[in-house]
Amino acid sequence: MTRLSRASLMLAIAMSGILWMRTDASAATPPVATDPILENPVLENPVLEDAFALPTPPGATTAALYITLSLPRGKVTLTGASSPMAQSIELHEMQMREGRMHMRQLGHLTLSPKSPLKMRPGGGPHLMLTGLTQPISSGDEIPVTLHFQARPDQQIRVPVKDYSDIFTP
Repeated sequence: MTRLSRASLMLAIAMSGILWMRTDASAATPPVATDPILENPVLENPVLEDAFALPTPPGATTAALYITLSLPRGKVTLTGASSPMAQSIELHEMQMREGRMHMRQLGHLTLSPKSPLKMRPGGGPHLMLTGLTQPISSGDEIPVTLHFQARPDQQIRVPVKDYSDIFTP
C-alpha cells in the first residue's frame, strides 16, 4: 500500500470538502454555464421573443421559423434546434444576390448584447424545418428545443401566425 505524504492527505481532504460543497450548492442553484469563448461564467440565458412560423401550403414538407434572441451580457452560440414535428431543423441564411435567392446552411449562430439575433422573413438567418410530420396552419403551435453551446437547451412553443399578421402594408 502506498503511503500518502501529509501534504497529499491534506490536499485530498480539502478537495473532498470542496466537492461536497459544490454538490450541495448545485442542488439548490442551477448550474452556471461557462462560455468557452469568454471563459467566464455566463449568468443570463438568451431572451427569446417574437417567435413565429407561417402556415405551409398543401403538401409542403418544409417551413421556416423566425425568432429574436437577445442577451444582456456575454456571448452565446446557437448550435441547432429540434422538434417532434420535423425530421430536422437546420440553421439557414437566405440572401438575395442579383435578383436570385441564395440559401445556405450554417453550423451555428452567435449572439451578444451588441449583436442580437433577429430572424425575419425576406432575408437573413432562420430555422428551417425539414421533413414536416404534418402541415402547419394558423393558430397551431410548434414545440421547439433550441440547442446552445455550453448552455442548457431551451424549450419553446412557436405560434403559427397568419400571413396578414406578419405582412401588413
